[in-house]
Amino acid sequence: GILSVPNDAAATATATSASSKLQQLAQSLSSSAMAHARKLRVGAVGVTGLTFATILSGAFVAGNDAGNAYNTFPKMNDQWIPREDMVDPTLEPRWRNMFETTATVQWNHRVLGTSTAVSALTLAGLGLAHPAARSAVTPQARRGLQVLGGVAVGQMSLGVATLLNYVPLGLAAAHQLGSLAVLTSGLYVAHSLRYASPALIRGAVRKAAASASSSSAATAGGGIGKGAPAMAIKAAAK
Repeated sequence: GILSVPNDAAATATATSASSKLQQLAQSLSSSAMAHARKLRVGAVGVTGLTFATILSGAFVAGNDAGNAYNTFPKMNDQWIPREDMVDPTLEPRWRNMFETTATVQWNHRVLGTSTAVSALTLAGLGLAHPAARSAVTPQARRGLQVLGGVAVGQMSLGVATLLNYVPLGLAAAHQLGSLAVLTSGLYVAHSLRYASPALIRGAVRKAAASASSSSAATAGGGIGKGAPAMAIKAAAK
């Protein structure tokens, strides 16, 4: 058919082999190690989603030229929340302030960006320094966590520097590229921890159950095979 390619069989075999190895890895982990790996994977998915939301909010900052206002950090012109500037009474409906008011757009991006950096650093700490991580995290996942923590710190530093310097083109471009680095690192960590995904764990349990069932059937079949000749002899004697 049109969807068939010469390497389909090889690709299927490779995918099956990879899935089998991941299931073996999942089965080799203790319950506490698997629980920690599962928490790390949930955290990696959460950080990736938060990064994506931050990137979207950054697009509104760029679209509204919001980086050219409130060029102080961490406060916005000596205020943590500039409430008086965040709602424009002339905008209708009011939800448009979330996307069109400079103060609101920049405040949203600050909060999301800081949350992303803190979340990424916390995840990296749990995956690298936590005692349970020694037996729960593979070298691939460990490298991904190291990169994620590093690029998250670098990206937040770039964002602050871009704001304080009134958005020079070079820093702004580097800040946008940095957002892609954080997003890619989060995806990499989530993918490298796929051995802790619920679907794979269920597959490993089903495989173990099927293997046990096959062993029981083979044992029972062996016993029947041994008794069959004796029954045939008795029948012939009659």
